Amino acid sequence: MMSERAVFLDRDNTIIANDGYLGDPTGVKLLPGAAAAIASLRRLGFRIIVVSNQSGVARGMFDEAAVESVNQEMIRQLKEQAGAHVDASYYCPYHPDAVVPEYKLDHEWRKPKPGMLKAAREDFNLDLAQCWMIGDQPRDVAAGASAGCRTILLSDPEKQMEGNDNVPAITPNFIVRSLADAARIIVREGNSPNRDPAPVPLLAADGTASAEDTSARRDSAGLSGPSVGGTLPADTEALAAAVAAKLTYHPSEAIKPVLEDILQQLRSAHRKSDIAEFSLSLLLATIIQALVVLCLGLGAWDALAALHSVATVRNPYWWDYRTTLQLTALEWMAAGLVLQVMVVALLLRYRTKQ
Repeated sequence: MMSERAVFLDRDNTIIANDGYLGDPTGVKLLPGAAAAIASLRRLGFRIIVVSNQSGVARGMFDEAAVESVNQEMIRQLKEQAGAHVDASYYCPYHPDAVVPEYKLDHEWRKPKPGMLKAAREDFNLDLAQCWMIGDQPRDVAAGASAGCRTILLSDPEKQMEGNDNVPAITPNFIVRSLADAARIIVREGNSPNRDPAPVPLLAADGTASAEDTSARRDSAGLSGPSVGGTLPADTEALAAAVAAKLTYHPSEAIKPVLEDILQQLRSAHRKSDIAEFSLSLLLATIIQALVVLCLGLGAWDALAALHSVATVRNPYWWDYRTTLQLTALEWMAAGLVLQVMVVALLLRYRTKQ
């Protein structure tokens, strides 16, 4: 059986807004863009798995049923907003300093330990090297790195990541500001294998990328030289990667030259074939389809006239009149059928050339 891939997501301040301990489903509020980002990742073939520490249970603030209620409300809102589907939701209610005795445990599922990710690997036959872990805390990055996943930290890229005695400051593969930005990273990276953490882009004081960083990433993607009107790279994957990088880190005026490059390349690559196909197959099929409608309309007209003749024509030859109309109607119908077969043949020819 082929292994699957997944995106692991922390819950609080990654999918929903929550700076404390949430046990009331009425307090669930999705972060902007979270539902759309999750829906897009699911369409790419990633399973969506939520993994969260819920020490509020161990602290006696609420029970596990409350955690389940919050998770279900989150899932409902994700589906309602963007049709986003969550495959599973794991949580760890344990804490070493719990006030509730049965939850006082340094459990393997508690991040920064990778227990929840490894459990999901067994449940869904995942290849963790092709999976991602996204969260807003160093413990999320540590859990993902321990499991062998690539990691994305949701934070200000200019803010230095700090660890503590229990959670080491492990450098994530990427640092972005939102789940939507993280989704763009994953789209850009595609199926590339796990690798060493990538450097965070250099940002100027106004939040845009520095000239040095922009130049370096253009060179690495094969985009050195002028942006508009220059020689375009043959490697479209490199071009797409450059666009994704710009969209992720600084969606400003800097993206326009690259989009202009893409537009020029697409126009050049497809202009001839698109015009030829339309003038031959699609245009001819459209004209013949109009003739099909005409034939069917005339056939229906003659058929109705034949039915009407039985009630209104009062002469010895009414039978011949009705028969003639019926035969004419059949001829129109047959002609329409033949033309429709021609339309289908033209459309099949068009599809086989795509």
